[in-house]
Amino acid sequence: MNNPRGVRRRLYPLCACLFILCAFKAFPSEMISSLGLPDGAKLRIGKGLTYSIAYSPDNARIAVGGSLGVWIYDARFGGEIALLRGHTRSVRSAAYSPDGKRIVSASSDSTIRIWDAETGKTLKTLEGHTESVQSAAYSPDGKRIVSGGWDKTVHIWDAETGEVLKTLEGHTESVRSAAYSPDGKMIASSDKQTVRIWDAQTGEALHTLDARWIDSVAFSPDGRILAGGGFTKLRMWSAAYGSPLQPLDNKGLDGDSIAFSPDGHFIAGAESNGFIRIWNIEISALVRTMEGHTGQVYFASFSPDGKRIVVKYHRKGHLHVWDVETGELLNTLQNPEARVDMAAYSPDGMRIVGVKDDMNLHIVDAETGALLKAVKGDANRIGAASFSPNGRTLVSAGWNGFVRIWDAETGALLNTLKGHRRLSRKNWFSPVNSAAYSPDGKRIVSAGDSTIRIWDAETGAPLKTLEGYSGSVRSAAYAPDGKRIVSASRDKTVRIWNANTGDVLKTLEGHTASVNCAVYSPDGMRIASGGADCAARIWDAETGDVLKTLEGHTGNVNWVGYSPDGKTLATASSDGTVILWDLSDMNP
Repeated sequence: MNNPRGVRRRLYPLCACLFILCAFKAFPSEMISSLGLPDGAKLRIGKGLTYSIAYSPDNARIAVGGSLGVWIYDARFGGEIALLRGHTRSVRSAAYSPDGKRIVSASSDSTIRIWDAETGKTLKTLEGHTESVQSAAYSPDGKRIVSGGWDKTVHIWDAETGEVLKTLEGHTESVRSAAYSPDGKMIASSDKQTVRIWDAQTGEALHTLDARWIDSVAFSPDGRILAGGGFTKLRMWSAAYGSPLQPLDNKGLDGDSIAFSPDGHFIAGAESNGFIRIWNIEISALVRTMEGHTGQVYFASFSPDGKRIVVKYHRKGHLHVWDVETGELLNTLQNPEARVDMAAYSPDGMRIVGVKDDMNLHIVDAETGALLKAVKGDANRIGAASFSPNGRTLVSAGWNGFVRIWDAETGALLNTLKGHRRLSRKNWFSPVNSAAYSPDGKRIVSAGDSTIRIWDAETGAPLKTLEGYSGSVRSAAYAPDGKRIVSASRDKTVRIWNANTGDVLKTLEGHTASVNCAVYSPDGMRIASGGADCAARIWDAETGDVLKTLEGHTGNVNWVGYSPDGKTLATASSDGTVILWDLSDMNP
């Protein structure tokens, strides 16, 4: 946006101290890293979600807490230095000690870790919270650490011994953030309903402020202002008296981390949707918006030749096309009119179909990203779409309970398949989560409610209903020979069905949470599945035995897909990354 001359002048020293510029350069969405790859993985696309940003005291490095761990970046050039891994869930906050020799991180795994900032080794693991820890920070003298968690408590720890010195109780909701004042005399903490200011020495509650959904609190450098950011307006109070100050002119900060500039004139917010926003406090205005990390990954798709993979990021209006061998970003396909919700290649690799939040199907040129056809969809969200084997038609799965068949050239609606169960008398239907053609193109299999349905692709006539699940069926797909169907369900199981008789041939158990996706390998000998337990599994399609468990994601695995030669498996996760796994040792 255009800034008044005075605002621009005030931004110059801010950039000089690397407050904004380096934060942006530290994690452009195009960056890939092989740092900290799990065993068996050969490439990671994306660097995960961002929850916090902290500079080292000498401004030489940046620590970013995120879904994969703690990323350490060179603050001058933006290159990644290390990925600190050890937490088993997302890192919600990361901060340097005042002398820059330590880093403290708080994680959803309910632990706090203290790291050696130079070597990246874990020095101490602090256990005391009983649920996810959302925030951890050093006191100004470096002798204490304050933390807040979902167990509704604030802990004060001895930074050297790891002993809990004091537990501050009074929050009635999960504590989302906690921070020391610059003089170390006060602690501020927030939950879903209130912000509380405590005496750091005695633990006495000084002020309780009525403030909803504050995810992050920060004191100004002079200690006079307490700011809070979250799903409501970015709020400010007098730290000494708890009285509200003029709110900033914004529609809300969907963010997990806020920070003051060193001169106290600006506030930056790192948002969970990948944006960084900067406000000028004096004129109460938003002066800058920048993009940061990408969002969650729900869909990806290999090109037919296996050389490329297209990735869709949540809350982004575009697709990224990556080179599978080098990890290079080849192209960004974007359309500002609507957000892409999924993507799939045509059989010849020339086109990509994407479902957008304008409820339409968009077919684009796979090389240039040019829009070839906008197919008018339902007045309801479309969950998935794919091409027929000959590329002439499309099938889509709708949240209104319908499966629709479209002409891929003209965009004409050819048929509507109805049958998935109604949810109520108001004519609401259970969402259809997936729909796909059989290898010969003569059948369509769809998954929704607690059933799988097989349809005649030409006439749309229902041929068979596969029943037996107690929970929602998340996906269903044919084997390469068309004789079997594999399905994934919220009941934590994967099932193999006889596609002709509808009999259950095998039930695969091993996931510890909802199974979101399952597909056959190109040779039909194996099945890959992914679930909400953050893991992917490779199964023997004949015996049902688990051949390999792939662990490395810190969020739900939402999609799995084999490369055409079956030597690579891609997994897409809510942690904001796609991992390519080397399966060459599993091929005969």
